[in-house]
Amino acid sequence: MRDKLRNLAKEPLIQFLLIGACIYGAYAWFGTPDEDVTDNTIIVDAARIDSFIGQWQRRWNRPPTRRELDGVINAFVREDILYRAALAMGLDQDDPITRRRMAQKLEFLTNDIALFKEPVPGELERYFEDNQARYRDPDLITFSQVFFDPDAREDATLDDAAEMLAQLQVVGEPDPATLTAGDRFMLQNYFSAASELEVRRQLGTGFTEAVMQLEPGRWHGPVLSGFGVHLVYVYQLAVAPAPEFEDVQQQVLENWQSEQQEDFNETFFESLKSRYEIVIAEPPAGAVLEISSDSGAQGPAANPAS
Repeated sequence: MRDKLRNLAKEPLIQFLLIGACIYGAYAWFGTPDEDVTDNTIIVDAARIDSFIGQWQRRWNRPPTRRELDGVINAFVREDILYRAALAMGLDQDDPITRRRMAQKLEFLTNDIALFKEPVPGELERYFEDNQARYRDPDLITFSQVFFDPDAREDATLDDAAEMLAQLQVVGEPDPATLTAGDRFMLQNYFSAASELEVRRQLGTGFTEAVMQLEPGRWHGPVLSGFGVHLVYVYQLAVAPAPEFEDVQQQVLENWQSEQQEDFNETFFESLKSRYEIVIAEPPAGAVLEISSDSGAQGPAANPAS
């Protein structure tokens, strides 16, 4: 039965109907809270009790005693009574935590629906080919660097680095004395089998991009970073081999499913959004920062309404 459902979910028409069902369910769930509030009957049915027993079993690796089950049921009834009273008092209105939680529950529902879709033959292989760089192990670089501090040397920094570079190119592979030829540096002078990400975190993107292109076995420079000027000797750049699809197939499937969920959620959201007219007021003059399109301001980014 589950296989049949998955096969049906691959059909575009079925996917469209699922989106429609989500919309209908959303309005049925969220659109009539007053009925639940005015209903004075609280039913703890057999399915609910089975759920309580299953949750207890998973947590404690044994079924509950009758007294323990009664405690769980009483806690549920208490919570439901308080929940209904809170709804009747309107305590859910304008509550950002409640709004966020309800929105998340609806997204969880659409995520589960999206998982019914399975890739057609060859689709995962094509996805892998299009995103192969994501599955490669990182290249590893081993290098030494000599640092020149522009705060201490000022205008002479680049000239001093060029003069030292000429000397080091004659010396060849560095020794401990060579690495102390420059200025004191807050990080290490020797990096062993470091990934591109590790180097970037410590020395910045510009430095990393330059160093990963250098030819091993000789001194290079000057290479700039946010700290200053560096002379760099690359011992080895170990380039990771391209991965085989079979070795990363499970990861590829998970990434593909994640993208399917995002696409389905966005389609579902746009279907909901089309039912509304969205009116957004302009903020008061001077209430927001005015910045040019090519500059930025520090702070969290917000998702646009459109």
